[in-house]
Formats: sequence, C-alpha cells, structure tokens
Amino acid sequence: MSEPDQIYVGIDGGGTGCRAVIGTASRTLGQGVGGPANVTSDPSGAIRSVLNALENARQTAGVHDLSNSRAHIGLAGVLGTKQADIIRDAMPISTAHVTDDRPTTLAGALGSNDGIVAAIGTGSFIGSRRGADFRYIGGWGLTLGDEASAAWLGRSALSETLLACDGMQDETDLTKTMLDKFGNDANAIVGFATTATPADFGAFAPFVTDAGKTGDPIATRLMKDGGFYIESAFAHLKPKKGEPFCLTGGLGPTYAPFLSPAAQEWLRPAEGSALEGALALARGIPV
Repeated sequence: MSEPDQIYVGIDGGGTGCRAVIGTASRTLGQGVGGPANVTSDPSGAIRSVLNALENARQTAGVHDLSNSRAHIGLAGVLGTKQADIIRDAMPISTAHVTDDRPTTLAGALGSNDGIVAAIGTGSFIGSRRGADFRYIGGWGLTLGDEASAAWLGRSALSETLLACDGMQDETDLTKTMLDKFGNDANAIVGFATTATPADFGAFAPFVTDAGKTGDPIATRLMKDGGFYIESAFAHLKPKKGEPFCLTGGLGPTYAPFLSPAAQEWLRPAEGSALEGALALARGIPV
C-alpha cells in the first residue's frame, strides 16, 4: 500500500464506552462505537468493546482489511506494558500502540499547542504537555482517586444522602432525589454500592450537576470540592503565560463556574476530542 493510502486507526475508550475512527493521512473514512472499555475494571470486556467499535468503523469506512493499518489505542485503566500487550495482541492490526487514555486526551484537546487539560469523565486526570514532556496528576481509579469525576461525584452524593438519612445534616432536594431513586430505602443504596462500577456511580452525577445549578447546598459543596481539586492540580502543573487550560470530558465543562476567577481566565475550548487525538497519534507512527 502506498503511503497516501496508508490506513490509520484511532481508538478512545473509557468507563462508559469506546469509539474508533479509521482514516488516511488526510481524511476520515469512518467511525464506530462500542461498550465500556476500562482495562482495569474489565479487561476482557474492554477488548470486546474495542473490537466491536473497530468492526463498526471498518464497515462504515468500507475498508476490508486492517492488518496493515497503524493504530493508537488509548484506553482508561491501562496500568502498564503487560496490560497494553494483551490489548495489542488481541487487535487485527499489524502496528498498534496501546496506552492509557491520557496521551490521546492531551493530543486531542491541545492540538499542536502546549498547555494543561483537566479530563473529567467517568474517571479523571489532569495533565500538561510542553513539547515532548508530559506530566499527569490523578487517573488512579475510583477506589483511590478519580477526584471530581462523574463516578466520584455520584458516589459522594450517595454518601451525603446517607448522612442526611442519619440526621447528620439537613435533607436537600438532591438527597431527596437520590433517596427516591432507591424507593426511599437507605439499605438499597448500600446494596447498590456493594457491586456498583464507576460507570454505575457516574450515572448519578447529572443529578448533582443539575442541583448545583439551582443552588442546592450539598450539590454546590460537592461541585466546589471537585473544582478545588481541579484548580489545585492545575496550579501544581505550573501554568505558563499564554498556555491554554482546557476542561474536557463529559463533566469537565460543568466545573467552570466553580473555579476561581483567576483560574477561569486561563480556560480555552479544547481543539478536539480524545478520538481525534488518537488518530493524530496514529498518523505520527512511522510508516
């Protein structure tokens, strides 16, 4: 295959779903979607989701053979080379670079610029890029981290609801809504939490963000706590004059009003998505 016809594949996957895009050096041919793809929570499920998204994209693109393509696959929960190798070996692609979802997110949001990105979806991390130097804060998963994420926000709201049930704090519209989702049975919340995945917890985040817009005191406090974490990480990465600060992911932009005015001045729209970043990184793989 001549260089202009070289096929490139970008894949972006996380706790709520995964997407694949197929293109050449200059244009996009097709895209596809699959299910959740967090390698730490469910490695075999992540592989199935990636393969489904890839097959959907292949059919849309009208490409019959991906064996000679070059891919960058960025998936949440890839913690080391062993996991990356397992994913790569399961792909019908000759050259596939597998990483966690942080490089693809930065590449998509910043384009060719240096800057800082707070990626807040089901999970979370904050990262910076200056030339070839990448630095990351967070991304450790819900058990030990993922502060400000949808999973963290949903889980926190359920904890606050139980505190209200115990009379430790006043009920609010948020806690009443959360309790209502469980038939007004606090024990049902505990039962749910024993088997809940990050995506399960994250499904409750919209109730918090909606309540935060109306001034619900508990929702507002949680949003401020998440915003404080984001802003603290941003400051720790030592922003340089003129660098963009992007809030990405399904939840990221909702934190903008909860940042200080000083931090808000740095905010810029993301250049593109993590999927676009994955395709850009794939195109950078030498032919």
